[in-house]
Amino acid sequence: MQILTYQDCLNEIGVISFEEARMIYDSLINSSNIHDPEFQVYWKELVEYSAQYAEMRGKWLTLTIEEQNSLDPSRSIIHDRIIHNLQAIRGLAQIEGKDVSWFDKFYDDRKRMGDFANYINYIYAVSSRL
Repeated sequence: MQILTYQDCLNEIGVISFEEARMIYDSLINSSNIHDPEFQVYWKELVEYSAQYAEMRGKWLTLTIEEQNSLDPSRSIIHDRIIHNLQAIRGLAQIEGKDVSWFDKFYDDRKRMGDFANYINYIYAVSSRL
């Protein structure tokens, strides 16, 4: 198994760095009414799906091709839910006339949205130690 570093990740085309993810995250939060019950439903789902996605994606390179093939449909469904929740959160912000340019940083790229989901999971996983 290959041992990877953060620098290895940054060498990949299109990867969202921690700094870029932080900026997107901050912009998303600043454009949202975090007290809106509808936002909170989408956000909770986004956090939960991000955790599930991060678990699958985190061990992806340790799996055999057969194991990857058996998990891929589940991973795709979770990934689709992440995208749906990001779009819904953007929609709520648009209704309120807020700046949603943070969404454009994904370049309509599923992988970048998955990277961002991993960042969300990182924030919540580290914060849960409180």
